[in-house]
Amino acid sequence: MESLIVVSEKAANIARICRQDRHLFELLVQEKSQSEANPRFVQDFKTLADVLIQETIKHDVGRKFPALVNNINGEESNTFSNCLGETIEVKVLNSEEETSSLLEKVLNGDRHAAELLAEAVHTDVNLAVVNTRKDIPDDPVVNEDLSIWIDPIDSTSEYINGIEKKETNGIYLSGLRCVTVLVGVYDKSTGKPVLGVINQPFYENVEGKWRGKCYWGA
Repeated sequence: MESLIVVSEKAANIARICRQDRHLFELLVQEKSQSEANPRFVQDFKTLADVLIQETIKHDVGRKFPALVNNINGEESNTFSNCLGETIEVKVLNSEEETSSLLEKVLNGDRHAAELLAEAVHTDVNLAVVNTRKDIPDDPVVNEDLSIWIDPIDSTSEYINGIEKKETNGIYLSGLRCVTVLVGVYDKSTGKPVLGVINQPFYENVEGKWRGKCYWGA
């Protein structure tokens, strides 16, 4: 559980960096192909933030639990096309420099943007900085019977638009506060959930800086 909480916070950091830097955010938006689009929207979007978060979780969890490497899945395709027509498989490589070089190709040569993202991907997160309950249970016995499902940025449309609508009872119906990173572990043979983490990257805005909150259950 602790490992999933920590990697969800790293994912939240990536989401915040991409959204707060306007130049970076505009570079990251790509239109989904019709086959991938959510039917709820006439035009849906896939962002590099989505894919990078998904691949970061795969990389970090797979490194911690090798038995799960082939059992970590997500809802996003990790292939991107740049302006040169090159199709690139986005993944986290062994070093920050290697990851940055790969992302630079996706970002059409924007080295600064690639370096910002690669730094976030390769920066370790300490559990102590995560806004969550700390009475965390021990990890379950990890074996090949377990699988992980990732929804890297749930509410992609809210993430892109960022337009808030707040009800009188204080519940937000739209906007960045509705965005979450979802990571679930389940038993492959039964489909039964084992544990899950929901990270809300944009839980509150304090003096112009977003702060997140993480929820978990087992």
